[in-house]
Amino acid sequence: MIFPFAAFTLAVMFATGCNNAAPAKEETVAQTSTATTAVTNPNFSIAPVEYASLSEQSLMHLAKFEFDAFEATLADNVMYTFPDGDVDTRTKLEGKAAVVGWWKGWKEKSGIESMTMTEFNHFPLNVTVQPKGGALMGNYDFVYFSNKMVFAGKPVALRMNFAIHFNADKKIDRYITYYDRSVIIKATGKNILEEMKAKK
Repeated sequence: MIFPFAAFTLAVMFATGCNNAAPAKEETVAQTSTATTAVTNPNFSIAPVEYASLSEQSLMHLAKFEFDAFEATLADNVMYTFPDGDVDTRTKLEGKAAVVGWWKGWKEKSGIESMTMTEFNHFPLNVTVQPKGGALMGNYDFVYFSNKMVFAGKPVALRMNFAIHFNADKKIDRYITYYDRSVIIKATGKNILEEMKAKK
């Protein structure tokens, strides 16, 4: 598609070349700029994009079952929260050893063959006012992505939403997760999280 201005320019060039006329003077088109007002929110500000990179690196290590590298992204006091209840009833893993130990055990018990995380959308924010529900202030990456998991040769895909919080050393001290666990339970034929809770 040729835009009107481009068509006009081509016509002038053609006419000039054929008639040996004097070069046409370029017309100056006045452009008006619209001033925009920055939108701010007293509860948060945009965090550096570095936090998006750090959270995705951590998730990719987990997806590849690179547990030592995954552990290196975590703070010693990390808390991993499952999507199985409300603020006060959700299952939580506390401490680096508990989080990494869970994932190592889940890999063995679930029979998972692979995880492929794609289609990441990151929203790094610095929360500057105390949130409700006991959440922390500070830098988060709110991220949602697709996770294709393969169990016994059968692929299972679902969308996941995580809120990942970083401490002052840029280590992850909160993994707050939201996704449909029933899809995984159906694929594995077992509820490993409930089995773990029953043993306590």
